Amino acid sequence: MNPDQSHALSDPGVLPLERSASGRGAFSLVELAITMTVMTILVGVVSMRVTDVSAESKSTKIVECIRDLRPRATQYHQDTGRLPREYSGWFGPSFHTLSEDPGTAGWEGPYLDSPIRASWNPCGGQVHIFNYIVDAYTGDDGFDVDANGATDVRESQGSMITFWDVPEDVARKVDEAIDSPTAQGWLNAGSIEYQRDEQRLSVLLLAP
Repeated sequence: MNPDQSHALSDPGVLPLERSASGRGAFSLVELAITMTVMTILVGVVSMRVTDVSAESKSTKIVECIRDLRPRATQYHQDTGRLPREYSGWFGPSFHTLSEDPGTAGWEGPYLDSPIRASWNPCGGQVHIFNYIVDAYTGDDGFDVDANGATDVRESQGSMITFWDVPEDVARKVDEAIDSPTAQGWLNAGSIEYQRDEQRLSVLLLAP
């Protein structure tokens, strides 16, 4: 036996340098499996929480955008007698009637400090304000505002804002903030219309 090993064995304050693979210092396969399972559960819980916070943040930004734009759209209509139009990604006064003078009689703008941009959509898609109700984006039947099963606003009767690439969990939270729960369901009743396949969220902005 070498002197160092002899010293380690005789001195209770010194631990041996080698351990048996079967000693309690090693993890068993069962312990490793349990540890991995717990870690997987924790990662899943944290991931779900982060996703929920993200959806809440995005829906809040969309709701704030809508509530900010409504009085501006209303003022534009009161001044000009027309419904507003703002398309992100498009150029020219005719596509930005709130932020640029389109030559319309009575225009007292700008009603927006700058043209609408895709960055106003926290989900990354485009955002447009239409000066009419786009039937194709509202189930071909406009908005059933009072959720009684009948169309209340369609075609030239109002203005709407559409956000593209909006996940369903975000759209649902927007609906909860703007519309009260209805018997007709949230997808196509009230002032919200959501199309799952296209991830397209449309909201009634103005119905004079």
